[in-house]
Formats: sequence, structure tokens, C-alpha cells
Amino acid sequence: MQHMQQVRISHLSERTKSVLEESSSLLLAKGEVHIWLTFVQAWEHSMQELEGVLSTEELDKRARFHFQADRERYVVAHGLLRRMIGRYQGISPHVVQWECNSNGKPFLCGPNGGTEALFFNLSHSHELVAVAFSRDRLLGVDVEHLRHIPEMEQLISYFHPVERERILLLPSDERQQAFFDCWTRKEAFVKATGEGLSRPLDSFFVEKQDGSFTVSGAGIRSGDWKIYGFTPGRGYAGAVAIGIGRP
Repeated sequence: MQHMQQVRISHLSERTKSVLEESSSLLLAKGEVHIWLTFVQAWEHSMQELEGVLSTEELDKRARFHFQADRERYVVAHGLLRRMIGRYQGISPHVVQWECNSNGKPFLCGPNGGTEALFFNLSHSHELVAVAFSRDRLLGVDVEHLRHIPEMEQLISYFHPVERERILLLPSDERQQAFFDCWTRKEAFVKATGEGLSRPLDSFFVEKQDGSFTVSGAGIRSGDWKIYGFTPGRGYAGAVAIGIGRP
């Protein structure tokens, strides 16, 4: 992935779970972003093990999902997140604590080990889970399963006019990919800022420049952000937004 030297993307599977079990801390240099990707089915034999690191609150939330697939996706996403934070901070995943702001963006709190900060973000869609980490940069990650959405053109109408025109000028068979590429970049950005969808989707647009993407819009300094699109797996779109300045 050219132009993404500061972003490292790695895949996790049950065969590589030793990454989660080693006692030494994972190294994450300042200025770097690590993204870990995994598929839920890779952990079908380790669900109980992953459940074992979840908090009481997380276990309660897992139990409220109606469908088994949703419960398993939640366990893998949150179990792996806790374990990865534990590796980066050199602590047990059982003692990892985080809180969420009013828009749902999580941040570490409590005795999370070491003196170095750790920024992180989580996304999952269908069978894919993605977690991203940085020591010194605000970040947001989003992955989406490419699928038919009957109301896609209605959703596009909420995008910025620059993005709407760009997508609607494409042949109809190319619009689904373009929609999800655009959606993941926008979603990654509002997750990185912590605004979530409280920021209207038509208040900013993402455009390609020098191999990455910049953001323009109300109250945004485009030079403060970079967005990288990536393909996390066949049939998926993904993006990560990274704050260039200090948080």
C-alpha cells in the first residue's frame, strides 16, 4: 500500500493467536498506526476464551443480542480489543478500562498501565473485525461489507454535493463500490474526531490528493487529517482517518 508508510495492516487468525498471549508488550512507535483485521469464524474454537476477558457490562450486552452471529461478532471484537490493548500497554486484558464520550467514542481510563497514551478505535461489519491503534494520533477506522442497500440513493442524498455528483456520474454497476468507499472514509473521519454522526454528512467532503485523502468542510483544517482507503478483505471496503497534529 503505497503512501501508507506510517500505517501497518496485519491479519489475525486463530493460528496467530500467540500474538495475543505473549507477555511482552507490542511495540508501537510514535507516528505509527497499527490496524489489526480478523474474521469472526477464525475464532469459533476460542469464543469461550475470548468471553473470559470481557467485563460484566460487556457480557450483559452480549446476552441482549437476539442472533447468535451478533453475539459471536461482539465477543470477538471486544475480546480481541481487550487483548490487543493489554499487549500494547503491558497489562492484563481483564483490567483494561475504557469510557465513551457522548457520541460513543471510546478512550482508555483507569489503571491502564505504563506512562504512554494509547488511542484506539474499533469497527466490525458482517464477519470482519478491525481494530486500530496509535500512541500520539487521533484515529478512526471503519470497515463495511459490500451489500445491496435498497435506500442507497437516498443515503447518497445526505452526502456533500461534491461526493453526490462524483458517485451519481458513475455507471450504475460501479455505484455500490463508490458508495461504500465514500461511506467508510466519512465514517472513519467522524469516529476519529469523536463527533460521530452528530456532524452532518453533507458538512464535509473527502477528496483524493497525493495518494491519500484530505477532508474539507465547516470547521475543518484539511491539513490536520489524512484518510487512507484500503481493502480489508474480498467484498469489503475500509478506511482509516488519522490526525496529523497532536491530539
